[in-house]
Amino acid sequence: MALIEGVILLVGLVVLSNIISHYLVDVPISLIQIAVGLVLALFFAVKIPLESDWFTLLFIAPLLYNDGVSFPKRQLWELKGPIIANAILLVFVATFVGGLFFHWLLPTIPLATALAFAAIMSPTDPIAVESIARRAKLPDYILHLVAGESLINDASGLIGFKYGVNATVSGVFHPQAAVLDFFYISIVGAIVGLLLAFLFRAGQTILLDHGISDVLLHTIVSLLIPFVVYLTAEEGFHASGVIAVVVAGIFASQRAVNFSAQPELRIVTQRTWQLVVYLLNGMVFLILGIELPVAFGEVVTDPGINTLNAVGIVIAMWLMLVAIRALWTYGAALLHSWRAAKNARPSWRTAILSGLSGVRGAISMAAVFSLPMTVAGGKPFPERALLLFIAAGVVILSLVMAAILLPILSPGSGLFRSRGSSVNTADEEADAAAASGQTIGFAQAQSYTYRVAITALESERRQDNQRAVLAIINDYERRLKQLRQPNGDKVSPLLGESLRLRIIGVQQERQALDHLWRQNLIQATTYQRNVALLHQREADYAAMLTNNYRIWRSAGRLIQLRYQQVRTRISASNNRNSAHPFFNEQLFVERELAKGAIKGISRVTKEPDFAETAISPQSIYEVITAYRGRIAQLKSLSAPRNNQLADQIKTLRQTALAAERSAVQELFEAGRITPEEATQLRQQINFAENLALSNRDDG
Repeated sequence: MALIEGVILLVGLVVLSNIISHYLVDVPISLIQIAVGLVLALFFAVKIPLESDWFTLLFIAPLLYNDGVSFPKRQLWELKGPIIANAILLVFVATFVGGLFFHWLLPTIPLATALAFAAIMSPTDPIAVESIARRAKLPDYILHLVAGESLINDASGLIGFKYGVNATVSGVFHPQAAVLDFFYISIVGAIVGLLLAFLFRAGQTILLDHGISDVLLHTIVSLLIPFVVYLTAEEGFHASGVIAVVVAGIFASQRAVNFSAQPELRIVTQRTWQLVVYLLNGMVFLILGIELPVAFGEVVTDPGINTLNAVGIVIAMWLMLVAIRALWTYGAALLHSWRAAKNARPSWRTAILSGLSGVRGAISMAAVFSLPMTVAGGKPFPERALLLFIAAGVVILSLVMAAILLPILSPGSGLFRSRGSSVNTADEEADAAAASGQTIGFAQAQSYTYRVAITALESERRQDNQRAVLAIINDYERRLKQLRQPNGDKVSPLLGESLRLRIIGVQQERQALDHLWRQNLIQATTYQRNVALLHQREADYAAMLTNNYRIWRSAGRLIQLRYQQVRTRISASNNRNSAHPFFNEQLFVERELAKGAIKGISRVTKEPDFAETAISPQSIYEVITAYRGRIAQLKSLSAPRNNQLADQIKTLRQTALAAERSAVQELFEAGRITPEEATQLRQQINFAENLALSNRDDG
């Protein structure tokens, strides 16, 4: 009963601390949660009994798994060498240097214990590191390096901590055996995480293929993954459960289960994980605050420990960790500049900011709380209370100093966040938007939601649903083009790029049409009709580029009218008889022209002279996607009508709308749009959803 009451209390305090954080926006929420826990312990005598076994499993496994899932994989892969070097070598350097320094400060603490303490103080809070790095405007190389390292260094730090604690408890330490054991538990842990993640993914795919798509079932399975992976690695193979859950998380994000059949599965799973991580992160810092009086009280009342000396050790250890990290970052930047053949020397300011970004967080505290009470023979663990005091002091000091010094040393803007923050920073583009600290306006917000929807649709694209995906993407591209239309009389640069590329496409279509005519594959009337259409379309595009905006709009309506006439004629033939000569030949011609345009544009864009046109990849993608969509529509006209395409479009539209909703929420939480703009965007999404539902009912 006490455990249930404690959980309810912690959940309520997490909610309370987040409410307070909305009023104290400049204070890291982790500090607020620590303060709330401290007040609760001091004035209400609240105590939470902790057991190291379940505490480590409950907090470390899901938090690290979520870190692996949410970290940007492109940067992780591009900087895999430096990131791994930082995550392993930097932690070991900090472990040995910091451990020796700590042992020198406190000779009464065994060297193995000092090394264990330094090891667990080396890992950094990934969310805090990333938010600090973006706020301080660190170079991209350093930003992604420290963020990626902060993900993986939890594993190496916890391994070093484990060996130090085991050596302290048993009184025996063999360096050679420890090195061999390190490689064993690391490699086997990674293999276990990879295999179990693959098996879970395969199992969920089989369930979906057999029609078992229950939302709650799949959500529960996803929540079980880190715990099963951690326990299997630790108990079954005596390997590193920490590395196993990190690898499983990375694999899970790279090879996600295909939830396209029911988009709500992905949405519910993501939101549930956000809730779980939100609560676990908050609980760790609340527990830290609740446990502070215990750690501080024992240190203060112990006549053998000078409290001021203990505070001095906290400051000294924090300065040592900042110095190690700053020197390492400066050396890494210097090496990167040398390899890139750059003459510019790295900035010491950047190195110092990187050192300050080494905020200690939930993982460090979770591990320190798991220290055993006794060692072999039943003796008390050496200086356990003092270690808790120093660990808590280093965590709090790193948070406080980052919150105070960063606004002074860095010109960046934006809030300082840590693991306890409720903002989801997984999406890189939303993070970049949040860093600027300015609202972007309704039109840009709309454009962002459309692009997020297109990205979601592309991730669902397969051979059997390509036609439906392209049809919806074309609709979004049309909306984006409308948003790019200026209010004045000039054509926007992006629209100008698109028009120039479409003229190239028409020229390639004409070459394909001439080829069909030379090969005697079409009749003269069909050839002449399409020559005229292509000529008029090229003239219309040219008019859009050279004439003013009002003429452009008139030309756009004229082109739309001409296409409607052609489609009407094709549809009429289709209704009468699908074997009608005009219908079959015109469909064949349009398909071949679109294919020729795609091949021609791809060839032209690879030519050296094309670089001088300064046409962006975005415009190239837009035009080629439009041609692919035309091919998909023509295939649907020539194929017998079935409900599969309609069902796919309905499902994919729901996926796109869900992505739009998530994008709106990200922009709102990042402060990039006002509440009124968020409401208006949500109303538009709801209207589109209601329209889609009404169309489904009509069908």
